[in-house]
Amino acid sequence: MKGQARRRAMSLVVLAVLLVSAAIVAEAAAKKVNLQVHGKVRYEGSKGRTIVEGGLTIRYDDTVITATNAVIDNAAETAKLTGGVLLTQKDVVLNADEMDVDLKNDTAVVKGNVRLEKREEQAEKDESGKAKVSVVKMTCNILEISTKTQDFIAQGSVLMTKDKQKAQAQKANYDNAGKTLTLQGSVAIEDEGNKTIKCDRAILYTDKELVEAEGKPVEITFEIEE
Repeated sequence: MKGQARRRAMSLVVLAVLLVSAAIVAEAAAKKVNLQVHGKVRYEGSKGRTIVEGGLTIRYDDTVITATNAVIDNAAETAKLTGGVLLTQKDVVLNADEMDVDLKNDTAVVKGNVRLEKREEQAEKDESGKAKVSVVKMTCNILEISTKTQDFIAQGSVLMTKDKQKAQAQKANYDNAGKTLTLQGSVAIEDEGNKTIKCDRAILYTDKELVEAEGKPVEITFEIEE
């Protein structure tokens, strides 16, 4: 009897997962979403919520998201994830304490201990003719990213590093197509050899060593060996 009850409980969990996956893709047949639950599931119907505790994995397009807990709005196709949230794509790894995901619009907003790493091919080639690769690392308070384009907006205590370059600002807008990071608010950029630029706004190119700065004034500091 206990074995039968356990099998029925497991069947209900599997059925709930299938129903959630079907609800998520019902209005967007072109997008296949796979949801795997590693703990408990509470399913409240296609117009209600799905509450997950104990771990889950969401896969769609080239995006994989894992978290400990989730509350999914089945009708709106949105989810609030908490507990060790991790988003990975081909060139992007994003960690945070919590994440609001909009599956229909391919966006995610993350908060709390936000850490992003992005592999970026450089314009410069190595000796074999292959493009060099740098890793752009960023921390901030809040980050909104498009999982479709990899464009993102970071806000609050933004700190970026790439190779020997460091930059900080209050806000940063990244354009993946143009490989530009636009920094705003108390911008400070430190380059190799302790050269620093302080300005109101700067455009930093993530695929090359190029910075365009503007402000009143732009302050550049460097050292000269005597």
